[in-house]
Amino acid sequence: MSLERIVSSILSLGVTLSTPLAIAGIGEVISERAGVIDLGIDGIMLLGAFIGFHVSLQTGNTYLGYLAGVGVGVLMGLILAVLSVYLKLNQAITGMGLYFLGFGLSDFFYRTIYGEKEVYLPPPTPLSVPVLANIPVIGPSLFQQLDMVYFMYALVPLAWLLINRTKLGLWIRSVGENPKAADAMGVNVSMIQTVSVLVGAGLAGLAGAFLSIGITQVFYENLTYGIGFIAIGLVYFGKWSPVRTFAGALLFGLSWSVAISTQSYFNAIGRPDLVYFLLALPYLIITLALVIVSRQARGPKWLGRPYIRE
Repeated sequence: MSLERIVSSILSLGVTLSTPLAIAGIGEVISERAGVIDLGIDGIMLLGAFIGFHVSLQTGNTYLGYLAGVGVGVLMGLILAVLSVYLKLNQAITGMGLYFLGFGLSDFFYRTIYGEKEVYLPPPTPLSVPVLANIPVIGPSLFQQLDMVYFMYALVPLAWLLINRTKLGLWIRSVGENPKAADAMGVNVSMIQTVSVLVGAGLAGLAGAFLSIGITQVFYENLTYGIGFIAIGLVYFGKWSPVRTFAGALLFGLSWSVAISTQSYFNAIGRPDLVYFLLALPYLIITLALVIVSRQARGPKWLGRPYIRE
């Protein structure tokens, strides 16, 4: 295989692997900009992954599976909104409770319905963009991709425009920075926070559904391997910007792709120990990047604090 094809293959896999991280991370950006931390993202992704996988398997329709993932995400987000926004409970505790709920239910439903059987979905067919897909190296990597990758391409600028160039985005930012002032200006703080949480949770559910339908074509216990928590970390890495969060997701995805793509080589030369190191490398890179960036990171002033109207 030529160097060009190797680079193109690594880049293509990296973009694909970064997609669920970017989608979930951008959803968390929207939620946190409104002042609500959703630590339950990984649980939402797990439940969205199973429900999306199950619906897609039963109907034979990938997009119904994606919609089911969004639906279960919104439902989980509604639980979080009721507990955190309206009942004013501790956001960290409610978020972790949501994580354990999603983790437990996803495995329970899978074991109940499928038992010990290994059930697979057919691999999805990449969609090719005419002309652009013919660009050497980057063409096949970026423009001969799965459907949700193109959704990610659109989501990044749309989320940036929503937050920075719309009235709704102004309300979201004002609620996250100073809900008292926003309330005084007539903004319904609880409603804005609820909508933001539902959007973020719905995107997390979609990210989980893509993970099982588009990437693995199978569901198993703890399918996410904690990448929901990585998505939360990427929000801090990206300083609550959709574009920077996407850049962090791409960094993680590419390093993950390099680790996966070089496994066969290191196994062939009798160094399987390096395979495990390389698989841990993406997590080490993101941890190091978070340590470097977090010193200058400043989140919304009201992040994680319940707003009690006086």
